[in-house]
Amino acid sequence: MNVYDFDKTIFVGDTEDRFFDFMFKQKGFRHYKPIWHFWNTLNKLGLMKKTRSRELQYSFLKKIDKIGNLDEQIKAYWDEIEQYMMPWYDDVKQPDDVIASGTPRFILEPIVKKLGIGGLVATEMDTKTGKIDGDFAVGEFKVVNFKNQYGLDCIDKFYSDAWSDHFLAEYAKEAYIVHEDQTLSEWNQWFEDHPEDKGKKQFR
Repeated sequence: MNVYDFDKTIFVGDTEDRFFDFMFKQKGFRHYKPIWHFWNTLNKLGLMKKTRSRELQYSFLKKIDKIGNLDEQIKAYWDEIEQYMMPWYDDVKQPDDVIASGTPRFILEPIVKKLGIGGLVATEMDTKTGKIDGDFAVGEFKVVNFKNQYGLDCIDKFYSDAWSDHFLAEYAKEAYIVHEDQTLSEWNQWFEDHPEDKGKKQFR
């Protein structure tokens, strides 16, 4: 199977950032934005782990659950941002492709189904509380989630925009880095020639 990171790999930008922006524009949710920035700052300063900061940043899910319209919000969200899917992926996608992303499953499931592809590895989050099952699925934690679902000897080709995915790239028969202009380079060769890129893109 071929495995793809999602954000900045087959999608322009970051799905979580776009989702937060989408929600914070909604009536009754705008006051969550400064709270989100507070927890994000603690994470960036190394004072809080990614998993815990994300749980707190998704605290607005409790309010959505009370209103009972999460599915409607997610549908409206994708209606607005589906335009940011990268065209290059349409030319290569296969039915048994797997998306492996840190973005919570409930956000990505609708677009994965619409793409008509086989699978999804993502952060497992309770949509009523924001509580994460395990760890936020980036870096080595993405490998843990992938292994639990598929094992680690099934990846033919792996694609990502960031060195932080080297944990999973190591298990692929072939791996490729996806650049901002949607061109591809062989993973090992690129980072051998551009070692400075290993420090540019950190866990999302």
